[in-house]
Amino acid sequence: MEAPISHDEEICRFMADDYASKIMSATYGKPLSIQQISEICEIPIAVAYRRVSKMANIGLLACVGEEVVYRGKKERYYTCAVDSLRYSFEKGSFSCKMSLMSNLSDLQK
Repeated sequence: MEAPISHDEEICRFMADDYASKIMSATYGKPLSIQQISEICEIPIAVAYRRVSKMANIGLLACVGEEVVYRGKKERYYTCAVDSLRYSFEKGSFSCKMSLMSNLSDLQK
């Protein structure tokens, strides 16, 4: 049985993922819907939904808005929540230093 991974290790694993880095770059400073993220990053829509959900759960993305688009269906807008991120592996363990954006409320859609 595998030992549970730490939050830092989880972030490190995500940052090694090509899709995650594309999503963070695309959403840095501008809120996008998952549909827009999928198109801009050339990621299948199902993968985009899963990645965005997980990235929001671990704090890499923030939901900054929501609007009703069709028959009560809501579309959420996400933006990169990270201003800077540094991670390292030293002496057998991962560490992560993450600085969050302070002006996320200014990006509300």
